Amino acid sequence: MARKIKPRTPPVADELAVLQPTSTLPLGDRTVIVRELGFFESLRLHESVAALVGDLVALTEDGSVDLSRLHRVCALHPDATVELLAQTSDQSVEWVHSLNAAHGDLLLMTFWAVNADFFLQRVFSALELQRQGAAANGLESSPL
Repeated sequence: MARKIKPRTPPVADELAVLQPTSTLPLGDRTVIVRELGFFESLRLHESVAALVGDLVALTEDGSVDLSRLHRVCALHPDATVELLAQTSDQSVEWVHSLNAAHGDLLLMTFWAVNADFFLQRVFSALELQRQGAAANGLESSPL
């Protein structure tokens, strides 16, 4: 028996925020919108993304990433971090370099808040690949 299919209702604002998260913040004389990295951007910025993800993976065994780890990874890769901050806020690298400490920290924390899922997905995938590789090589310990 055939049944009517109801047309999909457009997503509400909260669903859109999940699909494409953004955050608006005042920085000096500008209002900046920080957004999540898109697929093609992540391809173009692969080296910068990979640098941060690689060190996040190296600093965690279970995918837990705290604020001190984020700061450490960013400090290890300042050029990659600035490039990603500029890209996701649609600002120039020079403008990001010109920020004072308070505004730089605010931009950085906003970047991580908006892009956490993007990076954590890659961290978890890398950790899973490591676990699978270790298991395949017999490196997993077994109970006696």
